[in-house]
Amino acid sequence: MSNFISKKLANALAIRPNPVDIAVAGIGDSVKQIKQQISATVRSRMNNFSTTLEFLVMKKPTANLPTASLSTTPWKIPNVQLADPHFNEPGPIDIIIGGECYHEIHTGKRISLGSDLPLLIETVFGWTVSGKVPIKLPYTPPVCYISNIDKALDTELQRFWELEAVYQGPLHSAEERRCEEIYASTTTRVQSGRFVVRLPRSEDPQVTLGDSRAIAIRRFYSLERRLEKDSTVKIAYLKFMEEYANLHHMRKIDPVCDAKPHCYLPHHPVFKESSTTTKVRVVFDASCKTSSGFSLNNTLLVGPVVQQDLLSIVIRFRLRCVALVADIEKMYRQIEVHPDDQSLQRILWRASPSDPIDTYELCTVTYGTASAPYLATRTLLKLAEEDGHMYPGAVEAVTST
Repeated sequence: MSNFISKKLANALAIRPNPVDIAVAGIGDSVKQIKQQISATVRSRMNNFSTTLEFLVMKKPTANLPTASLSTTPWKIPNVQLADPHFNEPGPIDIIIGGECYHEIHTGKRISLGSDLPLLIETVFGWTVSGKVPIKLPYTPPVCYISNIDKALDTELQRFWELEAVYQGPLHSAEERRCEEIYASTTTRVQSGRFVVRLPRSEDPQVTLGDSRAIAIRRFYSLERRLEKDSTVKIAYLKFMEEYANLHHMRKIDPVCDAKPHCYLPHHPVFKESSTTTKVRVVFDASCKTSSGFSLNNTLLVGPVVQQDLLSIVIRFRLRCVALVADIEKMYRQIEVHPDDQSLQRILWRASPSDPIDTYELCTVTYGTASAPYLATRTLLKLAEEDGHMYPGAVEAVTST
């Protein structure tokens, strides 16, 4: 049911893993706890087949296959492109593809090698060899790989070692270091005192943006129908967007000139009754895929976590009798995005269905983009660094959050 990838290959791909806690049950009801998951695209060397899959990361998905060398001299293998020319020699298995696309990779063609011999089965990756092997293999003691660790005990042991571990500070990946380099070399400050940042873009040439306007229009019509059915939400939505424009956090543009890279972001309301500032917030969907299959968030670097670790923050709550919690109003929107990157944050909007649909560009760091949390917290630290001499008390509060 799932797809698996070896830890070695996942590290070589340099893809930032997502933390998960998934129990995978196997033969004999054995259970293996999976802690990481990545998304990767599998492409064929033989044709244009490709598919993006979610992989659970394991140290070793399975033992080397086959378990011993096979002599194929008597076999009359036709002149076909084999997916693995060395299929008869034991080798490591780095990827296991599950049932979600198992049938997609088979073409349905088969070639029989003869009586009591395996079949050649064509796949999008080339021809594979599958079936019974009428060869007596040298005897090897049976090995049974069973994981029978009690989940509760395993969790308690992990928590124990985490508490005993000495915090060494964050270890940044190559992508996180690149994100820091982009921020340090491109961030500027304008006369008003606001910081201007660039959106940290991935350098992967295969991750490109396609057409995004068509789906943005469909999503906008759906949003309008929703707002027409709920007058309370519509009033709050209109008020939010009007404020956005009045504060110059978005600007109306002529979309005719689309020479530079651009991306249209669908948007929708999110409700937060506990908020002391904004009950209804408009969130922009930067994860919406364009016609190329990639979204704006796929092209952005997430950036490292620059706050203190959670344990240090929680411990401080036990050092005083009273804890004060504060919220920075419009924190993301206090930071401007460089004009060259604003075209990547386009939206469609009109106040009434009777008006023409206008195109706007968001001029500030935007909710919903992958890099927004990093850009906001990193800028907060930069502000403390540059203006800390004027507000020493505020510096401690900012750098300790």
